[in-house]
Amino acid sequence: MNKQQIAFHKSRRENLLKQFDKHTLILVLGNPLKNKSFDGDYTFKQNKNFYYLTGFTEPNSALLLAPGGMKVKKSKDNYSTVKEILFVQEKDKLKETWTGVRLGFENVTKELGIQHGILNAEIYNILLANLTPEINKLYVNIHDFYALTGEMKKYLADLYEKIITMTSNVQICDINYTIGKMRNVKTPYEITLMKISADICVNAFDDAIRQVNAGLYEYQIQSILQYNYKVYGAMDDAFDAIVASGNNACTLHYEENQDKLKNGDLLLIDSGAEYQYYNSDITRTVPINGKFSKEQKEIYELVLKVQKEIIKKTKPGVKLSYLKKYTVDALADGLVKLKIIKDKKEVTKYYMHSVGHHLGLDTHDACKNTFDDKFDFDILKAGNVITDEPGIYIPKDAKEAPAKYRGIGVRIEDDLLVTKTGCENLTGELAKEVEDLEEIMK
Repeated sequence: MNKQQIAFHKSRRENLLKQFDKHTLILVLGNPLKNKSFDGDYTFKQNKNFYYLTGFTEPNSALLLAPGGMKVKKSKDNYSTVKEILFVQEKDKLKETWTGVRLGFENVTKELGIQHGILNAEIYNILLANLTPEINKLYVNIHDFYALTGEMKKYLADLYEKIITMTSNVQICDINYTIGKMRNVKTPYEITLMKISADICVNAFDDAIRQVNAGLYEYQIQSILQYNYKVYGAMDDAFDAIVASGNNACTLHYEENQDKLKNGDLLLIDSGAEYQYYNSDITRTVPINGKFSKEQKEIYELVLKVQKEIIKKTKPGVKLSYLKKYTVDALADGLVKLKIIKDKKEVTKYYMHSVGHHLGLDTHDACKNTFDDKFDFDILKAGNVITDEPGIYIPKDAKEAPAKYRGIGVRIEDDLLVTKTGCENLTGELAKEVEDLEEIMK
């Protein structure tokens, strides 16, 4: 890692430590390898909260934090007090020949800026040694603890049994809640990464949209996106792409992507790039033959009008729940005018999701956005990054809707950075006006 990366992850650990007293230990587990089939594993992806605190991307790792400090052996007769220990895999020449070089505990401080490194095989003994009578709280990412596999499950097996007897003396709490609050507002460093991710996504989408044509398959458009993400510098997709033609667009998380694109249908593309673990998330809906029909255009322009109004309304102090209510009301008004529904309450037949979500290390970012005793996290703050994605979905079997609108699904999505005075549309360079889309698809 470079100095800027090291400084960012160090600042996250320091921020977390400040929130707890000396009677606390914090154990944050990284992800283990997960078997796919026989001797093949799924592509490894690090636990996002663990990555947030460390920047470390090797499996079978863990971070132990102690606000009051822990004594560790530096050499034969030399001990020191540290607040941070990173547990890592041992160096193993044979295994490294097959799966790549490992950092090793000796290099943790130099390469990651974490105070001390220890072999992951020692995690149970070190944890027990520091669960002294002065410690009355142990924070851990509980779900990940119980989902461990492989060597980390083996090293912590005795802890599974011991927890039941520990709980009379030590309160066991989940750390994800606290880290979620930290992740709510992005730092300048994170915003820089998210802007790069957004730019990559815009460029990849632009290329893909220009190649949409009847006769291609949904998965071929997906492959163009995935190819271009890597060409432009992304390491991965943010999530499995939704490339939904015709009536498939009325399934919100359609991911099969196997159908042939048909002349006269719309194509909804919802995808994102991942750059240094930070995600973008864009949706565009385009006419496969390059020209919107009258009915497609009516639905599309209603969604676009609402989507642009949300951008105008996004600023510090506004609630996400208010933006959702505005979206529901505005779409309902439009559907009544088009005589698709008679009563505004019927809007939920054709619009059934929120207008946006937080975005960051996760696509639906693991941020707290409700109320607690100190702050209402539903209120937007400068540094939040959210999506803006209204939509209308009228499936072919919606017999109560006029026949001419059935099979039309439209969603339009951009990524918004909340600033001090309003918001910045990070993906605004990508075409979405009807005339612009029709022009670039000629």
